[in-house]
Amino acid sequence: MITEIELKYHLQEDVARRLLKQRRLNGFPLGAFTFKDVKDIYFDTPDHRIARAGYAMRFRRKGLRAEVQMKSLQAAQGPRHTRQELHIPTQFPTQPERWPQTPEASFLRDIIGNQSLQPLFTIHQTRHEAPVFDEDGNPFALLSLDNVRWMAEGKETRAWELEIELLPGRKESTLQRLQVALAAMPGLFPQKTSKYERGLALLKRSLQDDLGM
Repeated sequence: MITEIELKYHLQEDVARRLLKQRRLNGFPLGAFTFKDVKDIYFDTPDHRIARAGYAMRFRRKGLRAEVQMKSLQAAQGPRHTRQELHIPTQFPTQPERWPQTPEASFLRDIIGNQSLQPLFTIHQTRHEAPVFDEDGNPFALLSLDNVRWMAEGKETRAWELEIELLPGRKESTLQRLQVALAAMPGLFPQKTSKYERGLALLKRSLQDDLGM
């Protein structure tokens, strides 16, 4: 597994649109934005084995690339999220027997056991990405400004989110300095919950509506 360290914020659309026109992020230079569509489908077994093991599982399509991803469920510290993650390249998210013979795939297969995998909810993201540079002009993080749409059992909700992920091998201290700088930026608010948690909340509301609760 690898460790993912990122900052997460929620913001209104007008703030997001302004940010897309900026070339600096409170003193930190930004590279050019690129655009992509990302689709995630979250899965678990009927008895919630993956969640009970402390993970979320999703199947992600980004362009021609497809893979199963697992992320640990850990509480955030303000906007800072630290999670363990693994990746399994595959076109068959619900067929573990067709996954590659890798330690990551074996780990997830052991959790699932003989249970089937069922979809929970879907997330569509219009993602705008740009590198963030340090004072020496080296990229140390990847900024993702996302227009997010959650869909579960006929229900839908939307939001704008800003994520800034530390690149492999870069210093956490630089990300910490950026976090301090962003605390003074108007219109940004720490996002303490993950997209997975908000998808589950939407799913729960949808099921409650179906049951008339």
